[in-house]
Amino acid sequence: MSCRIRDIRAIPVNIPYRSTPVMTCGAIAASTRTIIAVETTTGETGYGEASYAFPADIIAREFAPALIGLDALDHALLRRHCLPRHLDLGTPSLKMRLAVWGGLEIALWDLLAKHSGLPLYRLLGGACRPRAPFVAYSYAEPDPARAVTAMVDRARRAIDESGAPIFEVKIGVHPIDLEIEMVRALHDALAGRARIAVDANMGLSFDDARKFAAATASFLENLEEPVASLADMERIGREYRLNVSTHAADIDLMRAYPGIRGIVPTLDACGGISAVRRLAEVCGALGRRLWLRSHAESGIGWAAMVHLGISLPGLDRPGQALIDSIADDLILGDPWLVRRGGVVPAETPGLGVEPDWAAIGRCHDAFLKDGEIQAFTPSP
Repeated sequence: MSCRIRDIRAIPVNIPYRSTPVMTCGAIAASTRTIIAVETTTGETGYGEASYAFPADIIAREFAPALIGLDALDHALLRRHCLPRHLDLGTPSLKMRLAVWGGLEIALWDLLAKHSGLPLYRLLGGACRPRAPFVAYSYAEPDPARAVTAMVDRARRAIDESGAPIFEVKIGVHPIDLEIEMVRALHDALAGRARIAVDANMGLSFDDARKFAAATASFLENLEEPVASLADMERIGREYRLNVSTHAADIDLMRAYPGIRGIVPTLDACGGISAVRRLAEVCGALGRRLWLRSHAESGIGWAAMVHLGISLPGLDRPGQALIDSIADDLILGDPWLVRRGGVVPAETPGLGVEPDWAAIGRCHDAFLKDGEIQAFTPSP
């Protein structure tokens, strides 16, 4: 019996955080995501996820009408019905559609693995390491009077619980001297247990970024997007012999900045699971490091990251993890938390997760009430 797409649903949700995250662009009340369900004529359903709410409209208006009735297992065919062969560089809407496809493709991989009777990571080639590696990750402490002591306490607890080899923290919130003090205190507190990485979200001035790099380069594992300019990021990395990373995943663009060694893509934004696998091959050939960005996804998107992390050789550097930052992962059963340095996926076919539709309904109601929550808002 052929497996054809019968229906596609896309549901925007606002997932609450356990506590309000603070970073250089401000505080965030919730994470807006779109949960995707692809139903087939064989009775199987695949689940995916994309960032923000706009994918729901694009799927309902464009993708679903084009895909219903087609072979659900022919990913190349389905992609051709959603995207042109080449993404015109002067058409920003195509980047949005690529991100929507990336979230939808997660559902298609879930379907293919379920149809094959295999956990997704086995379909992707099998486990190349015991668990998918992830960092322990923290947003900034908003109170400057507690920025050092509270973060040290938080870091110790996080490493105790997760066993992660890296503690990564947001900076760009407090005066640079205070953030240098904080990161030094973290290094001293976790010495011999975990290394320190920081994520500035482009929130530092060039002078402050240089000052920070000079004070921390001897022990810092990675500095992510310290400033808004790729050229200045590379300059800082070269000047202080420091690992620097960016979310820019366009390899043609990044060839001009070989000093930025780390590429940290968002799974859906770069085009989905297939795109990350291709990117890993290219990054490996170019001597670049690659790991996945966490975007406060639900347990569906998180499961896809875990399956990639355990199966893709190029993802050996621990990825970002925000699964413990959200109040509800929208799946049934226990959340897949980072333990002993990583996460082991379920052995059931597909992603190995089932949506909690009651929780999704509550978060959809929150979206209808509050609208889309943007992480990067205007600063008048």
